[in-house]
Amino acid sequence: MTNYRVSIPVGMTTKKFYCHKCGEQFGKHAKTRTVRRGDPDYKKYSRMHRIHIIDDVQVTEYDFKCPTCGNIIEYDEQCVINKIQKQLDTNLLSEADIFENREKIEKFMDRNVKVRKVISTVLALLVVALILYFQYKSGNFSFRLYF
Repeated sequence: MTNYRVSIPVGMTTKKFYCHKCGEQFGKHAKTRTVRRGDPDYKKYSRMHRIHIIDDVQVTEYDFKCPTCGNIIEYDEQCVINKIQKQLDTNLLSEADIFENREKIEKFMDRNVKVRKVISTVLALLVVALILYFQYKSGNFSFRLYF
């Protein structure tokens, strides 16, 4: 029995991305591969499902493909290019434009990821503190661990 895994980023379905070579709107491009039991990626997918998978895993991942020029690009790479397109206010970019602005955009995106992690950690701690406060206030202050 073959197990299936499909991976599509949320931003790929909600945002419009444009090819930096010809300016045409990207379409989705599916890549399907089979991960067998001896492959290095096999453990990654068996851990993700939290069960021991005995058979092969058929993995489908999505990239962008330009319908005009046939340019295929990964989602993460296109996110960086999309930021550069917005910064320069044009869909058409040369390789020099991408090279000049890539480092600045990647630093900006790394900083945003770090800020989001800090904010989510603070919110999680705030929720736990509120739950403990209301349990203590109501007099029902008992801890139960569920495993």
